[in-house]
Amino acid sequence: MMLKIYSILLTLFILIFLISSPPLRSQTLKAVNDTMDLYPGVPKTVNLLDNDTVPYGDSIKVTGGGSPGSRLITITYNYIGFITYLVKPYWGFNGNQAGSYTILDYTLGTSSNAHILFRIHDHSYDSLDINNVKAGILAYGNELNFYGSSRSLYRVPKNSQNGTFFSFVPWIGGKGDDSMLYLAAERYRQGATGIDPGLFADFYAGPVMDSVNYSVCQDTIWNRVWKIRKTEIDYHKTHWDSPGYITPVNIREWPGNGNPAFGQAARLAPYHDYNSDGKYDATDGDYPLIKGDEAVFAIFNDDRSNHLESGGRKMKVEIHAMAYAFDMPDDSAFKNTIFMNYQIYNRSNRTYYKTYLGLFADFDIGWYGDDYIGCDVERSSFFGFNGKINDGTGQTGSYGPHAPAQSITILGGPLMDPSGHDRPRLDLSGHRLCNESINGTGFGDSIADNERYGLTNFLPLRGNSGSQLNYMSDPLYAVEYYHALQSIWHDSTHLIYGGQGHSTQGGYGPDCRFMYPGESDSLNWGTGCRVPDGPVNWTAQTTGVEPYDIRGAGSMGPFTFHPGDLQKLDIAFVFARDYTGQDSLYPSVDKLRQMIDIVRNSYNTGTLPNGGSFFGVHEQPLHSSPAIKIYPNPANEKLNIIFDKQVNEKVRIQIINSRGIVIYSSDVIVTSKEVQLDVRGVPSGIYIINIRTKNFIATGKAGIIN
Repeated sequence: MMLKIYSILLTLFILIFLISSPPLRSQTLKAVNDTMDLYPGVPKTVNLLDNDTVPYGDSIKVTGGGSPGSRLITITYNYIGFITYLVKPYWGFNGNQAGSYTILDYTLGTSSNAHILFRIHDHSYDSLDINNVKAGILAYGNELNFYGSSRSLYRVPKNSQNGTFFSFVPWIGGKGDDSMLYLAAERYRQGATGIDPGLFADFYAGPVMDSVNYSVCQDTIWNRVWKIRKTEIDYHKTHWDSPGYITPVNIREWPGNGNPAFGQAARLAPYHDYNSDGKYDATDGDYPLIKGDEAVFAIFNDDRSNHLESGGRKMKVEIHAMAYAFDMPDDSAFKNTIFMNYQIYNRSNRTYYKTYLGLFADFDIGWYGDDYIGCDVERSSFFGFNGKINDGTGQTGSYGPHAPAQSITILGGPLMDPSGHDRPRLDLSGHRLCNESINGTGFGDSIADNERYGLTNFLPLRGNSGSQLNYMSDPLYAVEYYHALQSIWHDSTHLIYGGQGHSTQGGYGPDCRFMYPGESDSLNWGTGCRVPDGPVNWTAQTTGVEPYDIRGAGSMGPFTFHPGDLQKLDIAFVFARDYTGQDSLYPSVDKLRQMIDIVRNSYNTGTLPNGGSFFGVHEQPLHSSPAIKIYPNPANEKLNIIFDKQVNEKVRIQIINSRGIVIYSSDVIVTSKEVQLDVRGVPSGIYIINIRTKNFIATGKAGIIN
């Protein structure tokens, strides 16, 4: 019996030995091609030798393993054959990259090569291209450039190599109750070091959420944009329940709702709720609400991580960005214009005072080295244009003769702090007033507290080259960004009229808020309604400065930004190119002003040049909405809502907390001017009261003490 057991054990030992024994020397070195799926921001460690044949015990080395010449994929070597790959999340590339590696066998004196196919799944970038402009939109708010590749994403005409921007990004900053500065702002995502553009961020893709829930997984979900055309939505609206209908992916995956369990707001991207269940579901007939005929939508925030570009303190703002354009190929203004709508939420519990919204733009009008910059106060615009007769000297992307001009035009800025009355545009004699109505909206329309800023400050910047004037250099630190939003130079002196805006460089005063306005500020609003102390016609040309690589920051403010507040910003990127003008030195600038007037008139009247509506049905201003009063305020048991006129319809009433989360929602039939809510059990805090019907929307703010 024992002999039989020993025989069985010996057999098992031999089998184990054979299975685990080294491969025979007859094995031949062989590297086999690999395919890898990579996602932006998600590191992936692999063993390149997994599917290769390597003689056991041989001395080997693995070289390569990356994609030569590409800055898109970073690689970290860990051990022989083990490599960690990371796709940079700011690139926006969705496609394939080729790589290779080599196994060197020192024992045999041979080598073997294999190819690698990197399949990169990155939907963090898409472009508007419905008209004559191709504009790239990125998921994290810093638009119009692929960092690390020096590729402009703003092409006019869209199929050319010509463009007018290198970078564009919003800024926002304000003072807290603690008098400390809170600010989020970027230029090139390279911080104060000036190296490695794209690696140092203030803004991050996705909505604000509880800090413990930020993760690489969530980054992957939100590091994307959604591109949709109106024709897709129209088809979906009539076919969503048809047999065989396949919903387009961006309609199906539209981010209409956040996850409150993660601290995200319950309602995110705008949509039509077909069955009014509060949940976006395209298979129930819901559909996105977009602007224009084509739109690209993204959500980003400044709360995900530290502010590595500006060094500013987090504001906990969440920005919903919708870039859009109209399909109007026969209209000289609209075919060359794209629009941007920002919805900016204060998701913090902090009130920000003296808050400014800003727009940083690095214009490159074709070739970057021969441009000028200026502003038009009454058209609420700042713009770049070519400073010489010909753009460039044949460089790739240069326009040559008849170079264009490009503007950023503020159509509607943030709301001014409430005053309780309609701010006038004219005095009692019918003359224009020297105030924000110069370029703002909502003045003199008999509606209280709907006044929105236009452009209130503009400051050119000249980079950080040692040859430039130090006071005009780009901001590097939070306080410098905040100063730029207020037309204050790096040396803490205020911009003054004339010369190069400084007392040491030909400035003659007084203090002002717009540099290079030309003669566009007819009431001298930018100088405090005071006539300048020297020539009024102040431009880059009149100062004698040479054309250069231009950039600048336009801003709007100040305003108070309360917890739960929403501020909106509407802007237009207007382009013009004059091929015939002989009456001025810069005919494209003259044509640009004409195009801006067309675009602004369409926005202000809500009517497109072809007779269509500038706004979708859901966007129409609801000027007939009843005003509401809330009392007692603060409340601890009952909260009363009083309408200023009779309401006879179904009303949805929502209580929304400072994080944008709906904590109470109820549909009631209102047949009077007053509704009472029981707020016992609602946690103490400041809340938005949102009232919505099929005919109007009204909002108010209430404090609750329990």
